[in-house]
Amino acid sequence: MAMACGGGGSSSSTSTITLVSASCSPTGITSGQTSQCTGSVSGTGDFSSTVTWSASSGGTIDATSGVFTAGNVPFTTQVTITATSTQDTTKSGSTTLTVGAAGTVTGVTTTCSPTAIQTGQLASCSATVQGTGNFSPNVDFSASGGSINPITGLFSSANSGTYTITAISQQNQSVTGTATVTVADGANNQLSIVVDSGPTGNYTNGAFVTVTVCVPGTSNCQTIDHVLVDTGSVGLRLLAQGAPGGEFNPAGFPLQVDSSGNPLAQCGQFLFGVTWGSVSLANIELTQPNNGQAGETASSVPGATVAGVPIQIIGDSRVPPIPSSCSSLGVDASNLNGLMAYGVLGVGTYQQDCGSGCASGTSAPTVYYACASGSCAPAFVGLPQQITNPVWVLPADNNGVLIQLPSIPSGGTTTVTGNMYLGIGTQINNSLGSATVFNTDANAYFNTTFNGINNACSYIDSGSNAYFFPSSGYPGLQTCSGNTSFYCPANLLTLTAQTQSATNTNGNSANVSFNVGNANTLFMNNNGNNFAFSELGGRNPPINGCGSFAWGLSFFYGKANGVFTGIEQMPVTGTSYTGPFWAF
Repeated sequence: MAMACGGGGSSSSTSTITLVSASCSPTGITSGQTSQCTGSVSGTGDFSSTVTWSASSGGTIDATSGVFTAGNVPFTTQVTITATSTQDTTKSGSTTLTVGAAGTVTGVTTTCSPTAIQTGQLASCSATVQGTGNFSPNVDFSASGGSINPITGLFSSANSGTYTITAISQQNQSVTGTATVTVADGANNQLSIVVDSGPTGNYTNGAFVTVTVCVPGTSNCQTIDHVLVDTGSVGLRLLAQGAPGGEFNPAGFPLQVDSSGNPLAQCGQFLFGVTWGSVSLANIELTQPNNGQAGETASSVPGATVAGVPIQIIGDSRVPPIPSSCSSLGVDASNLNGLMAYGVLGVGTYQQDCGSGCASGTSAPTVYYACASGSCAPAFVGLPQQITNPVWVLPADNNGVLIQLPSIPSGGTTTVTGNMYLGIGTQINNSLGSATVFNTDANAYFNTTFNGINNACSYIDSGSNAYFFPSSGYPGLQTCSGNTSFYCPANLLTLTAQTQSATNTNGNSANVSFNVGNANTLFMNNNGNNFAFSELGGRNPPINGCGSFAWGLSFFYGKANGVFTGIEQMPVTGTSYTGPFWAF
């Protein structure tokens, strides 16, 4: 019998550690500071690269992570840091770092801003440490009540009262500094919004609120409903009873006058036409008391010498009729049919509706007029006399607004209710949350790229009733027969645009998906009884040659974070953001 014999073999491998080295960064620190140490192991075979750490003096080191924390030393000390192989403890490597003697902390100064807030609002507290030598500038914060972040110093309280904020030196906890924050019962910062057919019965995508105005210093007040909320303009404008369809009685409301005592009037300029009327003074009650909270009233303007906030009273018979220099700028919409609302509440990104361009220059623009001897002529008007953003002059919640509207069905619906919240990051209900902030340029524009074309003069405008954007070259976006203001694609289109902060600002960007449907079909849905649409789109011409995309009210429906409008020069407490900006 033949037999086959197979041979077998065996092998073994060994590993050895040949070198361990150590390094730390930074190599010089002081008491309380840290340095990250890193080990490098060389060897043969399948060796282990892990090390354990030790320090000769001057502080402590985490044996596993290699993080060295400097302690208090009486003089500058050289510390030896050693990394030892876990596989072969006879192999190690060392490096040195310098621990400087800590200086002496002599004092802490604490400040909080603002020093007076309302329940639910935020105050930002900071501290400055004084001392000699190489002392630590770090502190921990505590508060006698309410809630404070021990590191950032952001403070809030759900209860009214006066609270002491204490900053404690981390180097020497016996050295502290204090400040006080007074907390008042919070204001009601919520306005109800309704989207319906409006006072004319045919308004599409109009967001309306109710506003109360009072003669300054009196209880002579009027409440006006169906005032259009407009993030694309600034200031309150009310349609006078003297104008066709007007609801507001201007009697008793003081006229704003120039230095010669002449009444001031304004030519308000909008896409739908112009509004002519007086510049008058009023206290503006944007919200009413609710559940023990005070309402919010705008009653004065910084730098003004008279009480009240400047508003426009459209069609006010107390000033002369519209001059040709105003009427030639567009259709006169100083009536209910033209305005389609009893007023406009402009809550845009500016503090005044015109600004420095109407305050001085070589030739007064056709915006403000001084009226004397039965006629009116363009005039320069100082900032305190210009029609003012009423949110900006509120005692609190004055850095912008948040608008929240729910999602609505495809094809539209009859009525939508939502809310506008005064302030941004000032109360629990108006936090920026995860919203992306898009800084604007000086003209309140940011960038929108659609169909490969950037529209650098884009804006978010609750007073526009649709997405208005250029569609040149995009298949299917034809205008409607008989109504070229809107698009009538054969089928519902799902489109995408890219929004981005204005050039040279914070650089934030986002992709935005939106739908555009056939406007003629939308207007016929539900027997023509739908007035709120999230799919309404139309053409938008360039602004002075600059491409423009207007994100109108269709854009506002169903935004998870809502849509924010930040007012120029007004910061959002606890963030790095300062208006002007849009956010969603």
